[in-house]
Amino acid sequence: MRVALCVKSIDGTGGIQRNYKLWYEMFKKRGVETYLFILEEPKYEQLDDHIILLEGKNIKQKGLSLQKHLKSLGRFDLFLLNAEYLKGYINQPYYITVHNTWEISGNLLKKLKRSRALKQKYYNEHVIGISKSVVDNITDNLKIQVKSKHVVYAPHNIERVRKLADEKEINGDFIVSVGSLIKRKNHELLLKSFAILDSDLDLFIVGEGPEKENLQKLAKKLGIEKRVKFTGFEQNPYPYIKNAKVLVSSSNSEGLPRVIVESLILNTPVVSTYSSEGVYEVMEKELKEFVVPKNDEKTLSEKIKKALESYPEIKEKYYKKFSEEESFKRFVSLSSGCGTSSTDPGIL
Repeated sequence: MRVALCVKSIDGTGGIQRNYKLWYEMFKKRGVETYLFILEEPKYEQLDDHIILLEGKNIKQKGLSLQKHLKSLGRFDLFLLNAEYLKGYINQPYYITVHNTWEISGNLLKKLKRSRALKQKYYNEHVIGISKSVVDNITDNLKIQVKSKHVVYAPHNIERVRKLADEKEINGDFIVSVGSLIKRKNHELLLKSFAILDSDLDLFIVGEGPEKENLQKLAKKLGIEKRVKFTGFEQNPYPYIKNAKVLVSSSNSEGLPRVIVESLILNTPVVSTYSSEGVYEVMEKELKEFVVPKNDEKTLSEKIKKALESYPEIKEKYYKKFSEEESFKRFVSLSSGCGTSSTDPGIL
């Protein structure tokens, strides 16, 4: 079995970057010949012989670089692509991976432009989504026709997550949020909810991004700046998750929030906004109570308080299906080139 992965970047705490890094490690660990093509030179991750930085200053040059490497390396049994603007340079079957749900909003012109862009991305393609909800969003909500659709949950190395979580102790009593500081993650909602929370806990926000300064200003305006700690980017965020009293995900849109799965693996209670149906693929049964509407700071604050006081037992069944082993099995079943059926009957 030979596998190729192609993504813009592997830096940071974003879900796409982390999924591709974990897929690469997952295949390598099992002795699969795997190549990872990236467009941006990483600041935090080290390259090895099979992580290939595509050459060039623009998309065309990087596409030609990819084309050259593929000509030399030959055909792969499984090709996963997130940098879909390079698909014209690939002369073998591939899957476009989908990691988020998409919304079409704004005025008519913006809606038309967005709709056209998404159709160019996914129309008549073989797609793999990291949750059922992200695939359904494309075919059912956006009405984009695809050649085939499949679900492979983002992999989680349960033992590794737990081992990394034990690398250091984070002192104090605190709530945590982990993710890039971008508008879609809606940390503004988190800060407003935290400001009205009847608690002496601190709030640790783990991540980096363009919204950091705005969020710091908001924390000061709300009078909570001394209790909110912006840690910046953390290569290993798991000690923060493990030692937190509660993890909060306040995002507006997610495919399958992997930080929620990681929190459950570490037995840390989760409160999340309803960022997509993918949240309910993780927060099942008793945990559904702790999923709240988007942009509802009062309800989010109330559920955080309730989670601090009493939370259901976190059972293995909630996260076992997201294990690395299950992900690998699914990819092996898709590894003989792209599927021909319109749906994947084992999942959808």
